[in-house]
Amino acid sequence: MTKLDLVLARIRKLPVEEQEALAAEIELRLDNGGSDSAFTDEEWAEIEATMDESGETHSHADVVAEMRAKYPG
Repeated sequence: MTKLDLVLARIRKLPVEEQEALAAEIELRLDNGGSDSAFTDEEWAEIEATMDESGETHSHADVVAEMRAKYPG
């Protein structure tokens, strides 16, 4: 049995929601040539240019909501 087979067996033991989340992450990486980013270099440049330079931190939920609003779909 390959390492991939072992990992897939472990994934299949997880609740369906977790399986779907992992599948989506794997698919994203495959679709992006191995990159784990959903954003293009141009989108990252725009994001970095608009980052708050005050040192203020933002919750993950706030960042995700803002990105979903800016890049729907």
